[in-house]
Amino acid sequence: MILWFAFLKIISESLLSFYPAMVKYIQFPIINQLWGRLVVYCVVAMFFLKWGNISKLLFSWIGLILAAVNMFHIYSSYIGFNNLESGISYSIFYTYPIFILIFSGLWFQWLYLLPLIGVGFLTYSNWKDSIDRNENNGKENKKKFVWGILGIIGAMLSEVALYFIVKKIGNNISKWNVLFVAYLLPAIILTGVLNKNVLPVREGVKDWLKKIIIMIVGNGIIGALGYYLRFYTIDKMNVSLYSGLSYFGIVMAYIYGWTINKEKVGWYSIVGSILVIMGGLLVGKN
Repeated sequence: MILWFAFLKIISESLLSFYPAMVKYIQFPIINQLWGRLVVYCVVAMFFLKWGNISKLLFSWIGLILAAVNMFHIYSSYIGFNNLESGISYSIFYTYPIFILIFSGLWFQWLYLLPLIGVGFLTYSNWKDSIDRNENNGKENKKKFVWGILGIIGAMLSEVALYFIVKKIGNNISKWNVLFVAYLLPAIILTGVLNKNVLPVREGVKDWLKKIIIMIVGNGIIGALGYYLRFYTIDKMNVSLYSGLSYFGIVMAYIYGWTINKEKVGWYSIVGSILVIMGGLLVGKN
């Protein structure tokens, strides 16, 4: 039975790691992609809500904080995904379990340094590739790199914050209710901001519609299946196995980036990712 749960966990991480490649491939403005994700997630969550206790969380102070942090989390992650290579951005993001342990008050261990050193390799790799890719546009590439790093660090730290917020909410409230509250208010706000600024057709209509479908279906599948399986398998296996399988997403992020966006995988990024994965596995066993 444990093999079945492990398989479901791998499916979950494979779905969720599609995000970096999808964001770069669609190439819609970040605010439009953000709005698409918020709305799709709200629609999906509505089918599984427990409506009786939704208002209690929706209008509470912790519900408002959850929505605000989640809004920042998604926006910053999209900035990181859009400006960095898929595997690199996802590897840096996956240092968040280390920071959860640190902010939980656990004593700092030397093992925590492994993924942080890995981030150094990943950062250098993306910096080198972004500059070497087009020497005539080095200044613009440097700017994108800096924004990408700041974005993915913001996404990582806000993921840590979301962990503690959801933990504070507790297990008495349905996870679908939590998901709905996290996305509803940001969706309403962004709808008001966009107003009549409908996503323009900047390319052929056929290609534009194709990307719209990818955005809707991608968010729907990831939201409905990827996150559900992630939550579902939390209590089905021990912490070490769960944590270890979580890092399968890094491998898939590289594969998606390579196959969809033709991103190259260099030695620095490989070494950096291995250090992140090893650090996560070793910390999870201690």
